[in-house]
Amino acid sequence: MTALTTIEGSRVGIVGGSIGGCAAAIALRRAGCEVTVYERSASDLEDRGFGIAIPVPLREELVSAGYIDADMPVHNCAERICFVRDPAEPTGQRKICHHPFQAVLNNWGVLWRNLRARVPDEIYRNSSAVRDLADDTDGVTVVTDEGRERYDVVVGADGYRATTRARVDPAAVPTYADYVLWRGTFPESLLDGRTPRELEQGLVWIGLPRGHGVCYLIPDPAPGRRRVNWGVYGSVPPRIRFDSPTSLPPGRVTDELFDVLSRSMDDFPPYWAEVIRRTPRPAMSVQPVYDSTIGTYTAGRLMVIGDAATITRPHTGAGATKALQDALALEQACHHSETWQQALATYDRARRPVGNDLVELGRRLGRAQVEHPPTWARMTPDLFREWMYAGTFTIAPYES
Repeated sequence: MTALTTIEGSRVGIVGGSIGGCAAAIALRRAGCEVTVYERSASDLEDRGFGIAIPVPLREELVSAGYIDADMPVHNCAERICFVRDPAEPTGQRKICHHPFQAVLNNWGVLWRNLRARVPDEIYRNSSAVRDLADDTDGVTVVTDEGRERYDVVVGADGYRATTRARVDPAAVPTYADYVLWRGTFPESLLDGRTPRELEQGLVWIGLPRGHGVCYLIPDPAPGRRRVNWGVYGSVPPRIRFDSPTSLPPGRVTDELFDVLSRSMDDFPPYWAEVIRRTPRPAMSVQPVYDSTIGTYTAGRLMVIGDAATITRPHTGAGATKALQDALALEQACHHSETWQQALATYDRARRPVGNDLVELGRRLGRAQVEHPPTWARMTPDLFREWMYAGTFTIAPYES
């Protein structure tokens, strides 16, 4: 890289326009760059309405820095309650853990819409898939169906199936964890009767023989309304393989995968099984679980952000959070550097260790909660607390 490449006034292309791409665009425009965002989808992304949790301090930082609005709808979470199925109890469930849990619960689409509002339409290109990148010591050429454009730096924000990752670190290949995450969401009005106090106050966690479930409230895109959001981690028959990164979005869940989820309802406390059954099938998705560390966040004039860099298992709740923190770190690196060479080195030093540590945390959580879980039905509050704070495991604070 030419050492005298200054940041202010430089041209930056961003591959991907979801949460990470929009956050990177905000960061780089604030650093004085001319930015273009390439998003392959033809439509807006706000219909991706599943839940994500964000730490309270991060939300405050994002508001203070001007990335999101102070009045962006969220559901405030104060506690987490853990249940197991117990037919001997009148409610069919037994509480094994109840502890404070401070977080803000978000709708992915609402958060994306808030970030997207800060990216001018004229620099955000829908239906613009990047076909190739050609980088050299003086810049990067972005190739799309519309032609070729030259940039000083390019940011890969194209998610867990990123093509940019291989250009930065060819050895960073996503690995399938041999289990999946079923997700679902529906309007709060579909609940039978009053919303349970557990959802009003926080997040419900449910232990299963080979996995676990979570359930919490998130804002609806319509002002003043809320949605029920849930996730179920579990294994699928060995003949079903997801070795190449993929997902089954709403409306594309196969009968076989739906049947696996349905059978697991026998292991849920009755009320929470019914909550999941109330979800319209077209509102369900399946996310095979992957992870990947990375050797560097930057290479030449290329850099990666969010899931285009490290891929963490969803137990960590770090997908969107990591992308937002990457963007904040990138902005600071730009403000405190004179050249791109300095900024990229600073960004890599700041974020690569964090990203890789989160991958390892996700692996520990996966082993402890899905691959080799304890017998939840035998847990008492004291045993759960002992297990939770054992030296090799700490329950994820922001699990999605």
